[in-house]
Amino acid sequence: MFRKLGIVVLLLAVMSPVLAWAKGYEAKKAAGKYEVTLKVGSYPLVKGNNSVTVIVTDKAGKAVTNAAVSVRYFMPPMPGMAPMEYTAKPVLKGSEYNMSADIPMEGGWKIEVTVGDSSATFNVDAR
Repeated sequence: MFRKLGIVVLLLAVMSPVLAWAKGYEAKKAAGKYEVTLKVGSYPLVKGNNSVTVIVTDKAGKAVTNAAVSVRYFMPPMPGMAPMEYTAKPVLKGSEYNMSADIPMEGGWKIEVTVGDSSATFNVDAR
């Protein structure tokens, strides 16, 4: 009995960091007359493809599905390193704008969501 309990405790101890690592990311920011929610399935981002969802709502909380939405993700400039900046046009599915962000390297990144003539910038990490 105690042996089985010990194995379960050991498995939970080993799996806890893995489960915490795979937790998603969600943040909200104002962008002019809109509120932008950025969601990422697993966080921190990984080198390679990352599924990104953007939700745009008005000040009353109603989903906005007719806005011109674009996304730019970039690593802030560093001395001796070429700029890394990419743009994407998310695809509207229901009330969410979906896209894939192909992150080429680990480090601090910014995701800038533009809605019409306003934007919101989110700080994210890739590992």
